[in-house]
Amino acid sequence: MRQLTDFFKNLFEHSDFRSFWRNGSWTEFHGWFYIISDLLIWSAYFVIPLLILFYIITKRQKLRFNGLYILFATFILMCGATYFVDALMFWVPVYRFSALMRFMTGVISWVTVFYVVKILPLAFSLRSPDELESEIKNRRRAETELKEKNELLQEAEKIAKLCYIQWDVMNERVVLSDAAKHILEIPEHKKLTHSNFTEIIYPEDVKHLEKMIDTIFIKKFFPDFYCRIITGRDEIKHILVRGEVALNEHGSIAMINGTLQDVTEQRLYIQKIQLQNQKLKDIAWIQSHKVRSPVATIMGLIQLFNKEEPEDPINQQVLEGIQEAAVNLDEVIKEINAKTETMKLNK
Repeated sequence: MRQLTDFFKNLFEHSDFRSFWRNGSWTEFHGWFYIISDLLIWSAYFVIPLLILFYIITKRQKLRFNGLYILFATFILMCGATYFVDALMFWVPVYRFSALMRFMTGVISWVTVFYVVKILPLAFSLRSPDELESEIKNRRRAETELKEKNELLQEAEKIAKLCYIQWDVMNERVVLSDAAKHILEIPEHKKLTHSNFTEIIYPEDVKHLEKMIDTIFIKKFFPDFYCRIITGRDEIKHILVRGEVALNEHGSIAMINGTLQDVTEQRLYIQKIQLQNQKLKDIAWIQSHKVRSPVATIMGLIQLFNKEEPEDPINQQVLEGIQEAAVNLDEVIKEINAKTETMKLNK
């Protein structure tokens, strides 16, 4: 213990040792060659840790194994320090300090060894540069394919006049696909919520919409339904709404995912067909009821006509009756023609 105490107490004491110049037969060339070699090694060992530390500082957010970088820098710096002390001892023989430096270098060396052994499995599990480059290429290819598919999907939405809508019930937030604002004709900057969505609903359909929403939350089921909206140009669009509900752990509706489809053309076409069908039914009813009456009258009067005695006074009454029935028949035919012309105009 006393030797240890004396060692650190006299760490820089060198009177009991001889310098390198005085220890052995050094020629001036040999000595300075040794000194310059040690200083070159020390200077290189001194600069390398500075470069490592500079690299760590500039890349601190992107590097892994920062501890290993620091240990390597310390290890190299300590190794360089031993060469510097060796060069110094040509004049100042601080053997105790040199021994301490070598011991510290050994400790740092083994600490570095243990750290390297510890991180080797993780280091070997990392991908090689070729693997990383291949993964980057695959990701770029996947991104390109995803972009192309997204463009095709957007084009399909435009053709089908279809859009995606997501209603976050818990946070009262509505997310729309790009085609939605085009279909609903709302400004790009406007944030759509459930409350202001009802503002664009056709007034006569507001109660129907509220009833459907109540049904969805009561039954936790989303039935398909139609509603009308009023665009910024005061045009009416027919929208087909489809969707499904997502429940939370408590069984309440947390999210509603759905689609909106502009079916204005289809609905108007169906309404047109329905109107034409009604007119055809009206024409059929006229033909089966109004036409039959004057025709039956005419046929009955013809049976009363006295062909054998044309001068019979009853013939005059028969002809007057036939004329009246013919006028009625003509009116019915005009009514049928009018409805037919209306159907042509609506095509």
